[in-house]
Amino acid sequence: MNTPLQLDYEPRSAFIPFHQRNTRWAALVCHRRAGKTVACIHDLVLRASYTTKKRAKYAYIGPFRKQTEEIAWMYLKDATTGIRKGEPRISDLKITLHNDATIQLYGADNPDSLRGLYFDGVILDEYGDMRPSLWGEIILPTLMDRQGWAVFIGTMKGKNHFYKTLQRAETEPGWHHMQLKGSESGILRDEDLRELRSQLTEAQYEQEIECNPNAAVMGTYYSDLINALEQDEKMGHYPHNPDELVHCSADLGFTDSTAFWFWQVDEHGPIMIDYYEADSQPLEHYFQMLEGKGYEYADIWLPHDAKAKSFQTGRSTIEQMLDRGLPCKPVPKLAVQHGIDAARLMLPTCRFDRERCHGGIEALRAYRRNYNEKVQQFSNTPLHDWASNGADSFRYFSLVTDDSLALEVRKETELPLLKTPEYCLNDLYSAREDDNWRKSVLRI
Repeated sequence: MNTPLQLDYEPRSAFIPFHQRNTRWAALVCHRRAGKTVACIHDLVLRASYTTKKRAKYAYIGPFRKQTEEIAWMYLKDATTGIRKGEPRISDLKITLHNDATIQLYGADNPDSLRGLYFDGVILDEYGDMRPSLWGEIILPTLMDRQGWAVFIGTMKGKNHFYKTLQRAETEPGWHHMQLKGSESGILRDEDLRELRSQLTEAQYEQEIECNPNAAVMGTYYSDLINALEQDEKMGHYPHNPDELVHCSADLGFTDSTAFWFWQVDEHGPIMIDYYEADSQPLEHYFQMLEGKGYEYADIWLPHDAKAKSFQTGRSTIEQMLDRGLPCKPVPKLAVQHGIDAARLMLPTCRFDRERCHGGIEALRAYRRNYNEKVQQFSNTPLHDWASNGADSFRYFSLVTDDSLALEVRKETELPLLKTPEYCLNDLYSAREDDNWRKSVLRI
């Protein structure tokens, strides 16, 4: 186009440096209602509209596809009015611009939809609610050959992988960093901030409005324990000891991820030496992974339902793994809450190899309860998201580790309510003779 584009968008002053950046990477942490989604959508549109690349492709990625549609689709349609080709395609949440560049919305809950693609620029919204491996394993490779750029945005939710990305952006060259606190941005009125403070808990206000990474993360099961482990320096370099056997627990996902924890035990307790997670892979993939680790396994603990036979093979997962020479056992079937309690007991006793267990550590940090919007309170059931698989696998580890109180709970639940006395016939006759009240009366 020879004439300048006319977009119905006037950026807030706080976002002007973001739009004017010339770095490849950017990370923004902003308080609620700061306008980060609108700013990022328009940044996508501007950069896509002026690109000279052929078949340019841009993406806006949120934690869930449906959530991304609700948050960003309307903004994207409004921002591209008059400069797009044809009608917006809600079926695939895709818009084609005047220069044939495309912008499409995706959900991080379906990482397979992103494999094999290329992008010239991506926005990752609420990156802290996505699995940490998504960036390095899937998104980053899509940007390499076309020198694509990326922006990470969100609100603070403890010292998770988004927080670590913000730290990189603040200290490393090649990054644009921005932090907008409610008390400093000037976007929300003082009376609005006072109202928010009166309605939220102090931790919620510090987290959502003041972008405080040290605020307690509401509803999480283990984040406080993970923070304590870091402070106690129980996360570091703990390599595999080839002279000792390795234990393993797995959460097998048939429609989502499968996660494995690997640990060894010494006189000081469990050492979590490795973690592995993958999506939508056949069982053979995990056989090869387990065998390729080079570990000598003491046991591999699988979910209770791994004993069920599948329609396709007529054989259970445990049967197939035993055929491969893998020493599998089923985890006792207990309530989820029992496993969570066991995990809370076990975590302080554990040490973690920070590098090899990074994805699993972040899953434990992010694992949290469901939040009921109607009654404005957390439920007693966990939220099923990207963190669930790693947390469930750790829960199984906790249920089968001898030092766990939950193991004693399991043993007690396997006993009958009343233990039947073990008598032989001679014992019964002897007891009758010793405790015969009739005989005692006659003696008198």
